[in-house]
Amino acid sequence: MPEPIDHLSEFERTAAEVAAVLDRVDPAAVVPNCPGWTLADLAMHLGSGQRWAASIVLSGISQKRPEVLRTTISWSDWYAGTTAALAAALRAVDPDEPCWNFAPVDQRAGFWSRRRMHETVIHLVDAVQAEAREATGLDVIPAEIAADGVDEVFGVFLPRMLARGAKLAVTRQVGVRAIDTGDEWTLTPVSEGDRPQVERGKAAGEAVLSGTAAELDLCLWKRLPADVLEVDGDRSVAAAFLAGKTTP
Repeated sequence: MPEPIDHLSEFERTAAEVAAVLDRVDPAAVVPNCPGWTLADLAMHLGSGQRWAASIVLSGISQKRPEVLRTTISWSDWYAGTTAALAAALRAVDPDEPCWNFAPVDQRAGFWSRRRMHETVIHLVDAVQAEAREATGLDVIPAEIAADGVDEVFGVFLPRMLARGAKLAVTRQVGVRAIDTGDEWTLTPVSEGDRPQVERGKAAGEAVLSGTAAELDLCLWKRLPADVLEVDGDRSVAAAFLAGKTTP
């Protein structure tokens, strides 16, 4: 059995990679998969999110996002400071301590180390793509992290998007297979407006999507075109699922 992921350590490692990109790339660089954003906007989004998450972890309750004024230091240094603040907050609070989060999952502080790790992973890909337009970002995501990211999309974001009024993404049974890690999921629609049933350990359905864990993760977050994945079964079912609103 694989070792459990240390989400906090992986968050810090990934955040350091983001800070390194911010240090060497023009903050006015365009972020291809975030329309209208520059690298500076990406840094602001990530850093303010880290401050927000830290305030939630320390208080245990929902908080307003901060209105950030960053005027005196580099984006890289400012962002690194927000990383340190969130990491300190996460170390100060037991992961099992009751703590608000936005998802229909256990309301525990440990949610935030996983969530901010995956938020940082996806935006590291954005930063890498801003640095070099031809970059896919696949090489910056370890396979086991990507597989956990896919699982987070299915367990956290599919129900979250429904709660936010998005159209149901899973309307037919779909299987998903990570060919490098061996992780598999089957998503089965239940009823209109309800979260789909997620069964781990097998990939079955009218369509089965296969790819590396990183390819799956980035396709679900709309950072790669869906045609990088292999499809067995009904391609129209696969296309409808991948076109759906699985993530914000």
